[in-house]
Amino acid sequence: MRIKRLDEGLIRKIAAGEVVDRPAAVVKELIENALDAEATEVRIRLRGGGIELIQVADGGVGMTPEELRLAVERHTTSKLEGEEDLRRIRTLGFRGEALAAICAVARVRLLSRPRGEEAAHELVVEGGRVVVDRPAARAVGTTVEVWELFAAIPARRKFLKSPAAEARAALGAIRRLALAHPEVGFQVEAEGRKALAAPGVPGALPRIQQVYGARFAEKLLEVRLSEPGYELVAYFAPPEAARPTRVDQHLFLSGRPIRPGALAAPIYQIYRRYLGRGAHPAFFLYLEVDPELVDVNVHPKKEEARFRNETAVQDLLRRAAMRALGGQMVGWRPPPQAPSRAEVRPSSPGEPLFAQPPAPQRSWRLLGQVQDSYLVVETEEGLELVDQHVAHERVLFERWRDGAELAVQELLVPVQVEVPFDRAEALRRALPELRRLGVILKPFGDRSFLLRGWPAPLADRQARLGFTEPILALADLLLSGEAPLMELWREIACAAAIKAGTPLSREEQEALIEQWKGTKEPARCPHGRPIAIKIPWDDLAKRLGR
Repeated sequence: MRIKRLDEGLIRKIAAGEVVDRPAAVVKELIENALDAEATEVRIRLRGGGIELIQVADGGVGMTPEELRLAVERHTTSKLEGEEDLRRIRTLGFRGEALAAICAVARVRLLSRPRGEEAAHELVVEGGRVVVDRPAARAVGTTVEVWELFAAIPARRKFLKSPAAEARAALGAIRRLALAHPEVGFQVEAEGRKALAAPGVPGALPRIQQVYGARFAEKLLEVRLSEPGYELVAYFAPPEAARPTRVDQHLFLSGRPIRPGALAAPIYQIYRRYLGRGAHPAFFLYLEVDPELVDVNVHPKKEEARFRNETAVQDLLRRAAMRALGGQMVGWRPPPQAPSRAEVRPSSPGEPLFAQPPAPQRSWRLLGQVQDSYLVVETEEGLELVDQHVAHERVLFERWRDGAELAVQELLVPVQVEVPFDRAEALRRALPELRRLGVILKPFGDRSFLLRGWPAPLADRQARLGFTEPILALADLLLSGEAPLMELWREIACAAAIKAGTPLSREEQEALIEQWKGTKEPARCPHGRPIAIKIPWDDLAKRLGR
């Protein structure tokens, strides 16, 4: 093959992939441009998860017609004068770079009026070419509309996820930027519904309250630390507000959301003694750093940063977490997880713990229960030590996954639950799936829901513990997972399964083994833990010297 120069249009589309890979990336770039343009309010509209339409409007400084034309070209910016500026970056992005990349892969309409001017100007760009260039009307500021993302690049468009999944990602990007800039108002509309209405506020905590609700915000533990080159304001959630995912771990570096990554390791070290398996701390870290001490250009999307002294930053975060928990957690222990035996029984009155199957020809023989936690089974191949909790978890998971009806306990008094705006959108889309789980939710305002029903096997226990945290956990799973329903089945199966330390009658032991051996995947529980240890007769004989 001969080396040749690529067409400029193809070069633009290839380069755009480094910055624009999905609607969330477009949303992020356009909001960052608005923030750098000194906007005090940003209005965002999404349609089709951002695949069909993304509109970002601001009241910032605006652009002249000449600046508009330059902004859609590659390697143009208002934010750098020379090489020295690269070492002290204080802005969030480079307007020309982002717009040029977006214009290469979508149809884009730009409308802008600069401060001090009477008229606005409009550009429409298709496939990197300006097709409309004319005067227009608008108040001071800029509006960017992005239509049919990747419509002209089918190979790239087919890698986009469903509109619902893309909407979750886009709203997550908005959430992070709204948290990073509390002084700026955010108005968000998704699929014709108001998703967020958050006017600018004077500090981080009021913004967290706007996004997450007052009940969550009032639990947060505030810490302020200062060192040469570093200023930290941090808010840590107590262990009882831990999450099943890392979605609520935020690090804002001089107004830029970045991934905590390895910087979160010392925080986990402090929380470790208080958190159960699979739980993650929630925190909001607002870190101001001297630009000379950090490089934000190490990642194409600026989602990571390289610190001159990463150890010093980790130590700062470790001390902040220690200070937050040190004075609050004296004598604290995780709440007991094992419910009473009555609570794990199915809801129907008089129904046994396990359905009693007809006694078939068995290739195994139950020897008994050990420590009220393990069942010992004799087979033709050897001995099996079965963990009763995870065996029951596997049975329940497959039963409900394959369509068995899950009994619902209706609540006498509905419980109102408030969630962050992006989770509210995810919950609305998942209401039919949640109903299959026995979770009956009704929208009640923009970010609130009325809980009217709960899976009957869990209702008594959860009524004592409260419903807000599990609803937030369900929303987190919906927000982060591509197959959230399976995750929800796993969580309910784990919670409903009998626990270690629960004595079982002989009939219950045999019924459990019978049902477990009849599952499709008897080797592991839905979370991947092994269910049984097998000891072949030959190995047993060797160990006993036979």
